[in-house]
Amino acid sequence: MSIVAVITGDVNASERMGQAHKKRLEQVLSSSFQDMVVALDKCQIDHFTCFRGDAWQFVVKTPAKAVDAALFFRASLLVQSQEEFGKKQHTSVAIGFGEVDFFPDDISAAGGGDAYRLSGHKLDKLRKRMPGMGVSGLGKKDVGIDAVLGVLDALVRQWTALQAKAVCLALKGLLQEEIAKEWEPRPITQQAVQKHLYAAGWPGIEPALEWVYTTLKGCILDNNLAGL
Repeated sequence: MSIVAVITGDVNASERMGQAHKKRLEQVLSSSFQDMVVALDKCQIDHFTCFRGDAWQFVVKTPAKAVDAALFFRASLLVQSQEEFGKKQHTSVAIGFGEVDFFPDDISAAGGGDAYRLSGHKLDKLRKRMPGMGVSGLGKKDVGIDAVLGVLDALVRQWTALQAKAVCLALKGLLQEEIAKEWEPRPITQQAVQKHLYAAGWPGIEPALEWVYTTLKGCILDNNLAGL
C-alpha cells in the first residue's frame, strides 16, 4: 500500500462561534478546499470532510507536496474568511504521513490507518501550543520539518488577505507577471504583486518549500514507499 498525507485541522477560537457562523465557516472551508484542488491539480487531493463546522480534513496522495497543499489551504481560508466575515480565520494544521486502510465515504466521515491516526494525534498536541503547524510519521525528520512549519505558521499569522492571495497564486507556479494578469476582481501591476509577495516573505518561503519537498521525497523513497 502507498503512503499518503492526511491533513487535519481546526479553526482557531472557533468555540466562541455561534451555529450560524459555523455553518457559514463550513462553506468557506469547503470553498477553500475546492480552490486548492483546482490550483494544485497534480497533487491528487481529495476526501475532504468537515466536522462540527470548524474542523476539517483531507488527503494528499502526492505526499511530498503536502506542505504546499497545507499552506495553500491556509492562505485561501484567510482570503475567503476575510471576504465572508470581515475577519481573517486561522487554523491549526497537522500532517500525518503513512498508509491508509480505508477512506471516508457517505456513511463514515473518518478514514482509517496510520496516516489518519498520526494526523489526529499531532493535532491534539498542536491545540495546546504554538506554532500551529506540524508533521508526524517521518521519524527523526519530524523535528526538522516541524521547525520549518513553525516559521511558516508565524509568517502566515501576519499576512494580510492581499498577501495571502498573492501566495496562493505563486503556489500555482505563476510568475509575477502572470499573477498580475490573473488577479481578481481586476488585474494589477507586476510591481504590486512583488510588493505583496515580498511582504508575505515569499522569497524565503519558496526555497524552504523546495527543501521540504526534497526532504519528504527522500524520506518516502528511503522507506521504499510509493505514492509520488
